[in-house]
Amino acid sequence: MYSSIIEIKKTVPRESLAGLRKIAEGAFMNRAGSVENSSNNPYKLVFRGGEDKFGCLELGMLELKRENNVLNQIALWHWIDDDDPGENCDILKVLATPVY
Repeated sequence: MYSSIIEIKKTVPRESLAGLRKIAEGAFMNRAGSVENSSNNPYKLVFRGGEDKFGCLELGMLELKRENNVLNQIALWHWIDDDDPGENCDILKVLATPVY
């Protein structure tokens, strides 16, 4: 099982949450498939799926990264691979690392 877990900063006003969640949920409905947010917490998004959803999850992360003004509203973003914990990572840290 794979998970992309996003925690939105508590400083984001409640009135901005709906739009931000809509952008994030839209990113995970893409040409590779669809993965729904399973979190009821307004400041947390959890996208989870098996091997058949891997491409959708990966593409969703790339799509969300491209959205203007989204990353600076995210407090934590983790990739979890239940079968291979060595692949678990902090997505924000990965995105902040320059590629040479």
